[in-house]
Amino acid sequence: MTVEIVSPEGKIFTGTAKSIQLPGTNGLFQVLDNHAPLISTLTGGKLKLDITDKSAEGIERFEKLSNGQYIFPIKGGVVEVLSNKVIVLVD
Repeated sequence: MTVEIVSPEGKIFTGTAKSIQLPGTNGLFQVLDNHAPLISTLTGGKLKLDITDKSAEGIERFEKLSNGQYIFPIKGGVVEVLSNKVIVLVD
């Protein structure tokens, strides 16, 4: 799936991912390929990406964990999942 992460300052990340874990208002949740359409608010916490494209634009801003997994702290925001594309608007 395609993932875009955008802040008020501009685009933070663009690339493909196997999964993304997000800190939702009602708890952590994960989005995988072909997920049902979804819109959710996000709280402060860590966004976790399992990427397939190690040369994705903006990945250098993320902390690398292991095996293609990266985390990025956020203060809050909104996520939209539609047609195998995830757009995350973060503070």
